Order: sequence, then C-alpha cells, then structure tokens
Amino acid sequence: MYSLQEENELIHHAQAGNQSACAQLLAAYDGLIDHMRRRYQYTPTGKLLADDARGILQLAFMEAIRDFNPSLGIHFAAFLQSRLHAALYKAFKQTCRYNARTAHPTAPAGEDDHDFFALQESPRPTPERYLLAREEVANLLHQLTPQEKELLQLIYAQGLPQITAARILHISPQTLNKRKKRLQEHCLQIQENKNRP
Repeated sequence: MYSLQEENELIHHAQAGNQSACAQLLAAYDGLIDHMRRRYQYTPTGKLLADDARGILQLAFMEAIRDFNPSLGIHFAAFLQSRLHAALYKAFKQTCRYNARTAHPTAPAGEDDHDFFALQESPRPTPERYLLAREEVANLLHQLTPQEKELLQLIYAQGLPQITAARILHISPQTLNKRKKRLQEHCLQIQENKNRP
C-alpha cells in the first residue's frame, strides 16, 4: 500500500488524466472492489447483478477518484468504500424497482420452478386496495369518539408534531402521548373485532 501522501499524489495525477496513476490506484484497491462484488452475490438481486457488478464498481471507483478532495482530511479508502456501497445500493434499488414493474422478470440462475418474484406482492396501490382502505377508514371513524377523531386529525392527517398538537388541544405532551397510545389500542381493538367471525 501507499503512504497517505503518495496516495494523494497518485489521486492528483489520476484526476489530471494520468492513466498509469489510475491503473496503480485500481490495482491497489482491486481487492476492495472484488470483496464488494462478492459480498452480495448470494442474494436474489445480487444474482441478477452478478454480471454487471464489477463494471458498476469500477465506474464508481473512477467517479470516486474524480470527486475525491484530499484537503478534507478523509482517507481515500473510506471515501471509496462509501461510494462503492452507494453504487451497489443504487443498482439494487433500480433492479428491484424494475422487477416490481415487470410482469415476468428473469429468475436468478439456480432458482427452482417457483419464480422468486411471482411470490412478491406489488406494493403499488390498486383501485381495489384504495376502495378497501376508504371503507376501513370510514368504518373506523364511525366508531371513534370526537376527541379521538380530533387527535387522529392533528397527528396523522395534518402530520403535526406531538408538542404542537398538545398546545392546540391545551394538554401536556405526556397526556397527548397517553391519548395517542389509547387511540392506537382502540383502533387495533376495532380491527380485531372486525376480523372475528
């Protein structure tokens, strides 16, 4: 490995366009790149990215060289590792989003007859889910007291912080917290009663 000063000089030369400096840095950090590539290859999404992972990580490496600023006092290895994690996370997120939108995605190699992605329910709202949610909220609201409805409106519908909601209701934050807990318990009880035959 290089000393901190030697490494910063290499990075400076690489930022100036020196290809041999880039190659030296790439050779020095090839183990880290390979470790990051192998780290997630056993997950279903990692199997889908297996062919592209090295290219994604090398591109992230080149972008890290371009963006690194030695004057900030951060070691390049730490900066690079955070960039590699971010690149893999972004690729995983894009792959998962693509698979959620695709009707029949390609199954990872080695999967059995059951398609891994067919077992995952789409999180996207559907008209049926929307109507069901509206019905459940309407039924819930009919069973709440006016105080509970007001609390529900302030905290959940308007998204106010609990301290602000407590000021509006002229109660202490501790009392509001207790009421909120009772409201949640009451909502759960209503839901349980609805699910009973």
